[in-house]
Amino acid sequence: MKRILSLFLCFMTFCAINAGTIQKGYHGFADVGYGYCDESLAPTTIDITTSHGYQFSPYIFLGAGIGFDFTGKAEYGNVDGHPFQKRDAMVDIPVFFNGRLNFTKTKVVPFLDLKAGSYVNNGSGLYTNFMVGCRFPLSDNSGLSISVGGKIASMTIQNLKMSTGKYTYSLYYEDEKNHQFTYYVLKIGYDF
Repeated sequence: MKRILSLFLCFMTFCAINAGTIQKGYHGFADVGYGYCDESLAPTTIDITTSHGYQFSPYIFLGAGIGFDFTGKAEYGNVDGHPFQKRDAMVDIPVFFNGRLNFTKTKVVPFLDLKAGSYVNNGSGLYTNFMVGCRFPLSDNSGLSISVGGKIASMTIQNLKMSTGKYTYSLYYEDEKNHQFTYYVLKIGYDF
């Protein structure tokens, strides 16, 4: 493990020494992230996003993109073996505008990244992702980044309801659209 880490650090140092600053023109990003939610109904997500746009200067990028949020199954509470709230495992698809602000023109670049848009399936809702990170150059036109931040996702969940009769009751689920989840997110990205 130490050898792999040493090789990785040597490779990143070599890339940082030989690469230039971010160039003006078309720029694309591909990110993979993990989202953790600490609420009572807390589905975790694996996010894959890509955005494309224009790098106006070494400091400012504006573009748009699409993503895939792979959300795990989540349940909360219990009544007669049925959860109070639940959300099945599914794939949510956000489309968004993307802005990135780089703080320096140096080879290793700290940045702020904001993605804002909406989910287009599963009841649709707000999608916002705010990240702070650092980009490490691989060449004049590409780099690797690591970032941390948060995500606000409005998703559809199911709430347990009960209907009663004179001597019986029945349980059923009703959709609640735009239930807001707040995630802590870690991302690794590649830009080109």
